[in-house]
Amino acid sequence: MLSQAILEKLLAFSDEEIDALNGKVNIDRSIYLDDEETIDARKILDEGALIGVRKHTRFMSYPAHKHNYIELMYVYSGTMTTTIDDHDIHLKTGQLLLVNQAIEHSIAPSGENDIIFNFIIKQEMLSFLSSVMGSEYKLNDFIFHSLYSSENIGEYLIFDLEKNDLVTSYVEAIITHLYEPTLNNKIELKLLMGLLMSELMNHPEAIQSYTKSTYDKVLMSTIYKYITLNYNNASLSELGEMVHMKDYQLSKFIKKMTGTTFIQLLKDMRFKKATELMEYSSYSIERIINEIGYENESYVYKTFKKQYHMAPMAYKKKQEGKHESL
Repeated sequence: MLSQAILEKLLAFSDEEIDALNGKVNIDRSIYLDDEETIDARKILDEGALIGVRKHTRFMSYPAHKHNYIELMYVYSGTMTTTIDDHDIHLKTGQLLLVNQAIEHSIAPSGENDIIFNFIIKQEMLSFLSSVMGSEYKLNDFIFHSLYSSENIGEYLIFDLEKNDLVTSYVEAIITHLYEPTLNNKIELKLLMGLLMSELMNHPEAIQSYTKSTYDKVLMSTIYKYITLNYNNASLSELGEMVHMKDYQLSKFIKKMTGTTFIQLLKDMRFKKATELMEYSSYSIERIINEIGYENESYVYKTFKKQYHMAPMAYKKKQEGKHESL
């Protein structure tokens, strides 16, 4: 929870906001590239920084513009309206909007109680997170590819996570570092942003994906949501009925988009859930195997050992030992 001192600073009017209230609206063009429509990360971030955070200026509209970085907008309180491709997007408290660096958007004036934060994320930061998280879980690849691939002109993601306490705590910690910087502020901000992005990716069911150029990414988002929510009993035929595609068409589409199969995606999700249950629950290995939708224990033991280089029980004890040492 934010301190009272920081809350007071959030509500206090900045010089820019006072000017806007007095009808003196001046867009700072010094932070733009020469094309006058692209905001340059190098002009708003400290030298060498991969991320930054700024409080959004209230009471003024922002004309259509782009960035040469990824932007994450978080509505701490109130609402926000932004326009992308002539489509008005209305966000409420707790929602996040993540836009890639190719997208042009404008922002409507916000009111006194509309507190919004802009997180500035350079492509190198996403590359770092992608390398750390690896490709074990294909959804990570999907989100990273959506955001910084040059193929995805005009793509954005909305995260509907207003009731997620972890997301709130990470965002509030980042805001605290903005107003009360620590000795190791840069590295702590980087770690917090990594934790925030990781938690966002843990909830594909809360992601809405949009693009101006292709429906394929929206369909992939639906597929990932289905697997995430139904990992213990998901089937290709049920998914096919949901998205109105024949099994062979859906299989071919998934292979084209991910380079793998529906069965492999489902297996990845099941084993990811298994490791979570081993770490955070008191369930027996037998119950965990049942929870993730498998009946053949021999297959699970063999596959788990091949993937994680240890037996399920050894993995569970290792995770329990980590928590006991904290």
